[in-house]
Amino acid sequence: MRRFWTGTILLILLLAGSMAISAALGAIHRPMADALTDAAQLALDEQWEQAVATAQDAADRWERYHRFTAAFADHSPMDEADRLFRQLTVYAQQRSVTEFAAACTQLQVMTAAIAESHRITWWNLL
Repeated sequence: MRRFWTGTILLILLLAGSMAISAALGAIHRPMADALTDAAQLALDEQWEQAVATAQDAADRWERYHRFTAAFADHSPMDEADRLFRQLTVYAQQRSVTEFAAACTQLQVMTAAIAESHRITWWNLL
């Protein structure tokens, strides 16, 4: 009987931990995706300094939570996002509005996908 309760408690702890990680990844990546959407729109609206500052805030957030995300997320999209953040810096220096906005949009999709892929839904459980 003790093994049953030990196993049950372990499963409950794993479920609670998974739910906490899911919530944390969503709380980290959804605001980042929103900021990147704003940065792309600001760049297209010719508010360049504000666009670069908003994108830099998203990049800083990405760096701050990189290790935590890497512990739970697939590394291929993370490597691609790292590459795009480096490209974003180059586009900002060159003031390439179209490329900057496109990179922001790609990053927005990637960061939102990371949050979505760890959300607890019935299709993710299957």
